[in-house]
Amino acid sequence: MIFDSRLDSNTPESVILSILATKPRISTKELFDFFREKQKKKMTIQGFYKLIRQMLKNRILLKEGGLLLLDSFWVNKVVEFANTLQENYLQSKINSASILLEEGESKKYEFNNISDMDNFWGHGMNIVKNFYAKNDHSDINAYSRHYFSVFHIARTQSEKDAIQTFGSVNMQWFMASGSNTFLNKLVPKLIEKENYHQFIYDFENYQKEKSEEIEKNYWVTVIGDFIFEARFPKYIFELIEKIYEEVQSLSEFDASRLNYLFQEPGNATLTISHNKKRATDIREEVKILYERYGQ
Repeated sequence: MIFDSRLDSNTPESVILSILATKPRISTKELFDFFREKQKKKMTIQGFYKLIRQMLKNRILLKEGGLLLLDSFWVNKVVEFANTLQENYLQSKINSASILLEEGESKKYEFNNISDMDNFWGHGMNIVKNFYAKNDHSDINAYSRHYFSVFHIARTQSEKDAIQTFGSVNMQWFMASGSNTFLNKLVPKLIEKENYHQFIYDFENYQKEKSEEIEKNYWVTVIGDFIFEARFPKYIFELIEKIYEEVQSLSEFDASRLNYLFQEPGNATLTISHNKKRATDIREEVKILYERYGQ
């Protein structure tokens, strides 16, 4: 019932709650006007009034005169529930043990599609972010290197939310992206956040300097001493690469094509490691690329 901006469509109840959270004591008509602006799925006025009556009956809402507001006892219950969730999921060593590995440990996860992998990836990065919000490190910013910023194009709102929650604990995100295609260069225009720094580096020159073949189907992000490494199924990556090569303007782009591929069956992998030396090396590598291409 909690509104989640990462979703394409939220429940009517969650939309109503999100409105009343910031606009208490408004009339039912005013609420319906805000609701129609925010809710993508259409609802008749009769259906809306029926929903309001049910939420009043369930003691989620109250009426004060002709104005609607959230029941304070229900708000207390939500706060208690949120505190319980934070304690058991964000602060519990038991539930985060598979993410907050010991120094030198590494764990590989396999998923049936890219979407499931990305969801778990975001979950893991959020746990590490919370860890460093309370534990010292010389550099708690996030550093990434990849060829395509594909998630920022296909799941823009989710990435905005992640960047915003990083900013809430004063974390910056530096992202070196190797593709010089139209879609890849579009990302910084879609995600305008002060703590987000994406830049295009010279991938071919980078390969020459490394004197080795650099894998394009590879995403790496470092936060503190933790490393996240992801790979897509080979055939899906090739289809994504084809989309990036073909699209030359915004009018030619359809994000649903990428999201469809994210749901297609295939072995997507995510490896999480805790390795101070290697994390430092990757972080310094991104910093050098940022100094060269990002400013």
